Amino acid sequence: MTTIYISGKISGFDSIDYISNFRLAKDEVDTLYPNCKIIIPLQIVPLFGITKWLFYMIADIWQLRKCTHIAMQKNWIDSKGAVIEYFLAKFIFKLEIIFL
Repeated sequence: MTTIYISGKISGFDSIDYISNFRLAKDEVDTLYPNCKIIIPLQIVPLFGITKWLFYMIADIWQLRKCTHIAMQKNWIDSKGAVIEYFLAKFIFKLEIIFL
């Protein structure tokens, strides 16, 4: 089954802005890949429930490794976390990369 992780900038945005960005990205992925499973970082619980950036990233990467694809939002290059996810997806997990 195709499983797509959506990556993009979260830090530095108001919650309304990053939630909206991820909703738009999810809609775009749904159109490109109907019937796929989509994983969004906003739905992932941080490691041990600790709400610090590192614990979110560990949980996100744990989910990313289970995916077949990663979809990069246009703002990904401005995000330290999304850049890390991109390089892990490309070079470690060897996932197919979709640029939205």
